[in-house]
Amino acid sequence: MKSFRLFLEESQLKESVTISDFVNFASNHLGITNPPKVRLMDEKQDGMTTASYSCNDSEISIVSNGRRFMDVCRSIAHELVHQKQHQKLGDPSLLDGNTGSPHEDEANMEAGRIVRKYGEMYPDFYHISPKESSTLYNSYIDAKRNTPSS
Repeated sequence: MKSFRLFLEESQLKESVTISDFVNFASNHLGITNPPKVRLMDEKQDGMTTASYSCNDSEISIVSNGRRFMDVCRSIAHELVHQKQHQKLGDPSLLDGNTGSPHEDEANMEAGRIVRKYGEMYPDFYHISPKESSTLYNSYIDAKRNTPSS
């Protein structure tokens, strides 16, 4: 398998395959005009699965440690669908995040669809190794640290 760096050089993507790019792609797909902040975490907190969306903070928290880039992106897309659901419903207490609920099933289905569409644009997206994924996560975190808060 080609290294991710070689893939970037060959395909001229350079900075396209990033967390920020994926958030923008998924947000556009869903019609979200104000994407939430994305916080990458090393481990789960307070009963979360691998990701959570906070309606109050408009923030997505994602466990990224040891996970492939495409899996983290699927989690981001899933939580963005919950943000869209929240925008439609207006009241976060109306969102049902239980396994098998219509809201959760819609988030699972739409997240899979978004990841596949992104993968059609960048086929090697599926082959980014955990080590290469970690480099992408660190780049994202570094960029966020160097960006002034709005």
